[in-house]
Amino acid sequence: MNISELKTPIRIYWDLAPHEPGQDLDYLQIAEQIVGLKILSLDLTETASAVSHACLAILERLSLERIAVSLTLSLEAITPAVLSQLSRLRLKVLFASVTNSADLPAVQALRQSLPRAAGLQIGVSCAVTRGNCHDLPAILSFCVACGAPLVLPMQRLEMGGDCFQLGKAERQELAGRLREVGNLDKMRVTIHDPFLWRVFFPAVSFPNGSCQAANTMLHIAANGDVYPCPSLPVRLGSLATTPLSVIAVSPEKMNLRARLVSPPQGCLACAEVSNCLGGCRGRGYCVTDSWDEPDPGCGE
Repeated sequence: MNISELKTPIRIYWDLAPHEPGQDLDYLQIAEQIVGLKILSLDLTETASAVSHACLAILERLSLERIAVSLTLSLEAITPAVLSQLSRLRLKVLFASVTNSADLPAVQALRQSLPRAAGLQIGVSCAVTRGNCHDLPAILSFCVACGAPLVLPMQRLEMGGDCFQLGKAERQELAGRLREVGNLDKMRVTIHDPFLWRVFFPAVSFPNGSCQAANTMLHIAANGDVYPCPSLPVRLGSLATTPLSVIAVSPEKMNLRARLVSPPQGCLACAEVSNCLGGCRGRGYCVTDSWDEPDPGCGE
């Protein structure tokens, strides 16, 4: 199979939140649909300050399947009782969400409190913002030193979030500081921003090449709406009314994917287009309301 263009996705990003009035979602039924779609990996994010019963029920159900499940929780939500519950649910990684380097001692305390026999790996998730990007070298140093996996998650632009990107000068300054960390070849890091990836790993091609929205991935928002990815604010359908299996092969999804296969028209004359292939298409669309303009994170 050509992984560049798949019929159905292999990865789901799913955000959970407390039910809102009038919201009609059957979380366990959605979990069954994920199993039926033969997803290989699920990145689950609990957005509340405590782990919900729905989240635990989903993890319990998926622990019976061969799906690589990662869970992201706030530091506030990771209590000893929660760690005890999660240690038996076959999580690939539990990511503790941090705001900046001041949160790292709490992560270290969590890692040290976990018995070796628990079989639960604790990593770090840090959503990059204007306010914390200067802390990335310290966060990276921490993860390198203790062997913790690091993820810099995609911006949730479907909720109208800040469409943040580093400028060229900022990327160059950050790259210089990151080079002082060392041992990056041993780092387990997931970066979805192609230009931020280049800051961390200038000599390594961006994984999967071009934008994978509506191809290898789909995103389920907290209200059950389905998007091509967390950073592309084009709604494909709602799980309150339509099964995931239908949305995954819908004309809306296929037509949108066809738009993303080729780089934006505004990138075709750029010498770097063969490397970045248009960058983050969601960010470009969110800022310009056009499929033909470059990712503003390029800054070339």
